[in-house]
Amino acid sequence: MLLAATAAVDLLVYGGRHASPPRLPTATGLTTSPVPLPPPPFGIASAEATDVGPYSARITWTTTRPSTGVVRFGPAGMRPLLLAAAPALATQHSVALDGLAANGAYTAVITATSAAGADVATTVDLTAAAAPSAVQATIEDGTIRVDGGAFFPLIAWLQCADRWPASIAEGIDLFGGNQCTGLASLAEGVAGKALAAGTSDDPPVDAPGLLGWFYPDEADARGLTGDSLPAAQPGLRFLTLTQHFFAGAAPLPSGRGMYPGLVAKADVVGFDLYPLQILCRRDFLAADYDAQSALVALAPGKPTFQWIEVREMSCPTVPVTPATIRAESWLAIAGGAHGLGFFPNDWDADTGAVIQGIARRIRQLEPALLEPAVPVSLETSSADVRASARRYHGVLYVIAVNAGTQAAAIRVRVAGGPVELAGSGRSLPVSGGAFSDRLAPLAVRIYVVPPAP
Repeated sequence: MLLAATAAVDLLVYGGRHASPPRLPTATGLTTSPVPLPPPPFGIASAEATDVGPYSARITWTTTRPSTGVVRFGPAGMRPLLLAAAPALATQHSVALDGLAANGAYTAVITATSAAGADVATTVDLTAAAAPSAVQATIEDGTIRVDGGAFFPLIAWLQCADRWPASIAEGIDLFGGNQCTGLASLAEGVAGKALAAGTSDDPPVDAPGLLGWFYPDEADARGLTGDSLPAAQPGLRFLTLTQHFFAGAAPLPSGRGMYPGLVAKADVVGFDLYPLQILCRRDFLAADYDAQSALVALAPGKPTFQWIEVREMSCPTVPVTPATIRAESWLAIAGGAHGLGFFPNDWDADTGAVIQGIARRIRQLEPALLEPAVPVSLETSSADVRASARRYHGVLYVIAVNAGTQAAAIRVRVAGGPVELAGSGRSLPVSGGAFSDRLAPLAVRIYVVPPAP
């Protein structure tokens, strides 16, 4: 019975042949090839903000295949007009974002491009850190750097505590002195939101957020020289001059010989001109640009700033208006200012809204505005138009201001295009290597010109 059963199984499995089952080959000597996995689809695997400080940050990202990258960034809610590039083919990328504002919200749009030309994009949102309590400040290439990041000061002078919250909301990030309760109270009151600086009337204090000190105001008009300036306290040394260093203004009785010595003692140099309210000259508005350019030449390598008149002081027949405040601010920046102050300190809410608008545009462009001026070829129908340009990561930013009372036509030669008009949502065509525009009286234009392909 056992034999019969075995034969039956053999017949069933091997087709009726009474033979032993075939011997199966062993694995020895066999070769196998793994089936290759398809490459991952091209994309951005991760992206984040790192090293976030009050005035700088980094954007880092990883792509699934080697790629290049571009990051466009700017304040949240505004069109990003600044660019940082990662031009090397790689999967790990990192770029620096400079010139942020403490506590400011920013958006960075990453666009990665593969070797095959495919594009993918993602967005990273970040909020800059609070203003530092222990300030590490240096001067590099005409720019103030705080904790490693570029800093564009917007200054209020001798404000009291009741004005600090509104001024901070309007964009003020440096408060010079406190005529009501003293420097320590100021530093504590704006801590984490803005920086503070003492005046020559303030005794030394140990307080948070101190950037430096101001020498006596309008030191040249006080008859001071580099040798007779009072000893500076720790931190950056700020100096404010009158307009008399400028060839367009009459010299002081002592002449202009004191200016090199005064400037040499300062880290940051500014001046006040006030063409409307001190000179009572509406036709002298363009001198804001001319005098600022002269100060940059007088103080090579040092950041310069300018005080902007924001209300009537002594000339009621020559009004200060929102348009003049904007024009004077951007004439100063076009002339090379790396900071602005607003004076007097008791501006109203409407003026505060104007200052806030100026501050927002500065923050949208800040690291570009801190670059050295580059030549701009300008043709204009008016002698009151002033223009200059900056280049940042290959993009050209042209600032043009019509300081006159009549509309003016301009033509600017550029390489690249089309030209975007910042804040307007419109662009201008480039024809024959130039673009054209028409500027109303006191109009400010900032043109963004991408590099030629």
